[in-house]
Amino acid sequence: MWIVIKFKPNQFQTLKQEFKKKLEIEPTFFFPKLKFQKIKKNKLVTYIKPLLGDYVFCFHPSFTNENILRNVNYLKGLKSFFYGFKNYQNDVLSFINRCKKYQDENGFIKQTFFNFVSVEKIRFLSGPFTNVIFKILKRQKENMKVSDGNVNITFSTERYLFEAV
Repeated sequence: MWIVIKFKPNQFQTLKQEFKKKLEIEPTFFFPKLKFQKIKKNKLVTYIKPLLGDYVFCFHPSFTNENILRNVNYLKGLKSFFYGFKNYQNDVLSFINRCKKYQDENGFIKQTFFNFVSVEKIRFLSGPFTNVIFKILKRQKENMKVSDGNVNITFSTERYLFEAV
């Protein structure tokens, strides 16, 4: 059964070890991340950011047992976990499968994960146009044509990260 847990910053590895000690068999964790690049002081810097902040999905067959859940509630590194998750197993699994579908070969979530159907303007988060706002002219499956009024460019939506403005 999947649960959603919130962990303390910089203590995820400690939490994983605590789970392994308590449950004997290490649970499966799913922790989706984004990888993007920004230009900082004329250098290209790579950043890795968790998609869900300090939340992570955790699967273990014994999570159906209420006593086990009460015991893991006080593990070192754990802030809290959501109750009522039993009713949302299909939704959790659907989200995890969607994330896995849009992961690259290194396990990072690709830009195509985000659906920008109704968006008219975007701001690049990576690449040479970082922080520049563009108006969307044309959308295709894997490409997008945009303009900032002076420059028109077509780019691969899988290669660069951007956000809606």
